[in-house]
Amino acid sequence: MQHIVMWLMEAYYTDDYVTIYHGDSRVIWPQLERSQLLLTDPPYGIEYNAQAQNLPGSTKRADISGDDDIALARWLCSMLWMVDDAVIFGANCFPGLLPHRGRWVCWDKRTMPAADKMLGSPFEMAWMNKRSGYDRMIRKLHGGVVNADGGKRVHPTQKPSGLFMAIMGEIFPEAETVVDPFMGSGSVLLAAKRENRKAVGIEIEEQYCEAAANRLRQGVLDFAT
Repeated sequence: MQHIVMWLMEAYYTDDYVTIYHGDSRVIWPQLERSQLLLTDPPYGIEYNAQAQNLPGSTKRADISGDDDIALARWLCSMLWMVDDAVIFGANCFPGLLPHRGRWVCWDKRTMPAADKMLGSPFEMAWMNKRSGYDRMIRKLHGGVVNADGGKRVHPTQKPSGLFMAIMGEIFPEAETVVDPFMGSGSVLLAAKRENRKAVGIEIEEQYCEAAANRLRQGVLDFAT
């Protein structure tokens, strides 16, 4: 049966550095080879409401698949054997599921006093599965609704590729292979490609697979924000 599933698992998009799979990461990821780095921003189990701010002129987006409970977070934490290192954004929302204290990355979104007028949280936390070393601070201005490529973001919780490039370059410079089982619009994959690293992304919503594929085809790298 496993061979049948593998045969049916066709890549949605592939290039010299990146492969995208459309489907349930719980089915697809266990069939892939181990990666050196897990870098992901999973559903947090907080029922994020994409329409809550309801700002004038804002884009209406669907809610995030799987964000109504912590089942996916629990599964993700059980899959750490598939990687050497891990960075999981939003893990502060489910600390009881983490295997150990680890170390933390704090993403400072504002970087300058003038940015304090921006809407939303001024920082986000990500857990690393390191048992030694230091907690880290990454300062990278959040582009908000509009990214550095001049286009509007396509995912409710989309993060700038520059954030992920900084994490790879400053904390995990030796990781040559990256996996993101909740890739959204593909910012981790863009960052990996920019860093000349192999990356695999999995996404259950086809609209985001297509958005990520388009960004990769166009070489859109919003690493400046």
